[in-house]
Amino acid sequence: MSLSQRVVSYLDKQKVRYQTLFHDHSHSSLGSAIAAHVPSNKVAKAVILEDDNGHRMMAVLPADSKVDLAGINDILNRRFRLMKEQQLYRYFEDCENGAIPPLAQAYNLDAIVDHGLMDLPDIYFEGGDHRSLVHLSQRDFSRMMRHAVHASISRPVFH
Repeated sequence: MSLSQRVVSYLDKQKVRYQTLFHDHSHSSLGSAIAAHVPSNKVAKAVILEDDNGHRMMAVLPADSKVDLAGINDILNRRFRLMKEQQLYRYFEDCENGAIPPLAQAYNLDAIVDHGLMDLPDIYFEGGDHRSLVHLSQRDFSRMMRHAVHASISRPVFH
């Protein structure tokens, strides 16, 4: 598999200039950062949340962090939980398992993005597979996150 066609179409439609960085196969966004020799805090990952009413939302955070679900629920005054894996596979059938691109609008989802990603000069993310990273400027990433809620939503995995 290569980049999701949905991702390519979305980026082209948004007139985003991007590069594709190929690397050895990995099993996660953190693994992709390591395989591609990219700082893990510069790799954005998507975590899909669902509330009691079935409303889904994408949390976008650094690959070297874990989602602060309690914090998100406090910020949004909702009761989100992680979406079940089997549902993820059906919803993101254009992607390898676990390689969900952090492009909420491409999947008609609302988003909340971690502040830490907004201060970096450039961003990388998995575009639907575990063999490549999409690389783009902060300007383009910010433009794609303009409709997202911006907040502190993650905690570092490593101290």
